[in-house]
Amino acid sequence: MDRAIVLIGVSETRGRLGRLEAVESAVDLMEQWARGQGIPADRIARITDGAGEPVTTYQISRWVRHFVEQDPVEQLIVYFSGHGSMDGRAEFWHLSDAPNDLNAAVNLVVSLDAALRGSVRHVVFISDACRTVSKGVPQAKLHGAGIFPNPIDDDGSRGVDVFYATRLGAPALEVPVRVGANDVYKAAYTEVLFEVLRGAKPHVVTGGFIRPWPLKRALQTLVPEYLRVHGFPTALNQDPDAHILSGDEAWVARFDLGVPQSLPHGPRPSVDPAESPASFGVSPLSAEALVSRVLCHPVDDASLEIPPLHAMTEQARDVLHKAVAAVGEGVPGLEASGLVVIGQRVQGVRCLEYDGAIKPRFGSVGASGSTDTVTFRAWEFPDLWTPKQALVQLRDGSGLLVPIFNGCIATLKWDPEGRMALHYDPLYAQADTDDMRQLQWLRAVVAEAAKQNVFEVDKASAQALDERMAKLQFLDPALALYAAYAYREIGEIDRIRALRDYLFQRLGLHLFDLALLSRDLLRGPYTPTDCMPATPLLSTGWVLMDALGRRLPAELRSLRQYDTGQLWAHYSPQGVQRLAGWLEPSTGQAEAYSMSAPTL
Repeated sequence: MDRAIVLIGVSETRGRLGRLEAVESAVDLMEQWARGQGIPADRIARITDGAGEPVTTYQISRWVRHFVEQDPVEQLIVYFSGHGSMDGRAEFWHLSDAPNDLNAAVNLVVSLDAALRGSVRHVVFISDACRTVSKGVPQAKLHGAGIFPNPIDDDGSRGVDVFYATRLGAPALEVPVRVGANDVYKAAYTEVLFEVLRGAKPHVVTGGFIRPWPLKRALQTLVPEYLRVHGFPTALNQDPDAHILSGDEAWVARFDLGVPQSLPHGPRPSVDPAESPASFGVSPLSAEALVSRVLCHPVDDASLEIPPLHAMTEQARDVLHKAVAAVGEGVPGLEASGLVVIGQRVQGVRCLEYDGAIKPRFGSVGASGSTDTVTFRAWEFPDLWTPKQALVQLRDGSGLLVPIFNGCIATLKWDPEGRMALHYDPLYAQADTDDMRQLQWLRAVVAEAAKQNVFEVDKASAQALDERMAKLQFLDPALALYAAYAYREIGEIDRIRALRDYLFQRLGLHLFDLALLSRDLLRGPYTPTDCMPATPLLSTGWVLMDALGRRLPAELRSLRQYDTGQLWAHYSPQGVQRLAGWLEPSTGQAEAYSMSAPTL
């Protein structure tokens, strides 16, 4: 097999994230491994800032394009060591001029999608970088760039695997390791990865190959063990992850079994007891594992086992606590289809292409069995028969674009931490019915996990979620959006297209995010009335524009700069003005109603 590897290392950026000390040594290890694998020197591209030269997306994409087009290979490995961050579900590798230059980052989401549809049979991304949420405004506005060429074959699907040094929302660690009389910083993940890939753990090698799934499982055990062996407390942990989309025949490392030095001497154990998770006791239930259990079992299912709080990670306890608090909340009693806002003051609402009346009101709603209530503001649309989109402008001038459906109540709710989520309830729904209890429990867990960047699925939980949503007749279209973005990450485009088709039958329209993720927007001309709403509902949709929306009008794509980077797309005051100006010439004059915040 013809193979190539692109090694990227960035020790220092122009942000305030600090210099990383282990980047060069980590890249050295991966280059040593690549040479040991027999990858020719002219197919090993090393791009680092070790000599003081900045690392740019142009340098990286030029090498990637070379191995894709000029010197095509069957397997391309792209390794990165440096700073990383997340914006919603989008991940970025920070390059030298980030965050001052908003494009000085590798947009991993866009790169993955292009690789999936590209010509290289097997692409392996290895990310030894943090996956923490952006906290600074410049960092949160990173756009980044894809490093793979946009493919002509939009429906192709290649084997793409992504190995992450850590789980969603967590840092990747550089740790001081005693070398002689000195402490030297090492990249924990790459140190372990190198040892495994060079064959130092024989039980991971099968028939002369290290394949993606055994590698993922081994790293999940060996990286935490590496930290313990070097004396770090259990509180300092790092949990690697991987998304495996390649087939069973794929491999990452290959050994010539006829050459003994390729593998350590000694018998190959079927299981290394020292590396068994059982030897360290039962690991606490993670937030991701908690979500998986909820997806696979209804709330009243006897097989749904949730362990006591002390047997969960802190994040899992937090997800559970906040989800439970959201379950049982009453549905605002509106008399017509409408929009409800909780936790924010609203300056005005414009309902585009709607000629009927808008009836403002306010009220309060409480949780079932509780005396606690929350105040809401609402706008009823009694003459709404077909879906419309409402531009909601908040008191500070910022805003959101929200679909309004006949027979539904759309609720925008801000929690005490300032995090917003959108959900839908059927008009006249009763919170104490079985379907509503199931819906509230499912979406409470999914929404909270998404807010904390720990919502992910595998093929089994994706199937279970599909079945749960179908049984509930897709009462909440927002739940399908969470699911679709999670399906994209595991390459389940057929599931996304099935969601798109089902919701089209139910609602009579295509939701923008589902059309984007289904790759429909790559196929023809677009006008703002083609989808609902006219822009992505989740911010990750904006990040995917370069890959999946490159044929959309420049005026639409330019609106991305005004998205504030929250989970759900939320626009700055200038963005709201630009959005309104872009929409109204296409949709006609909007019906608008402005209401001061009511006083209770």
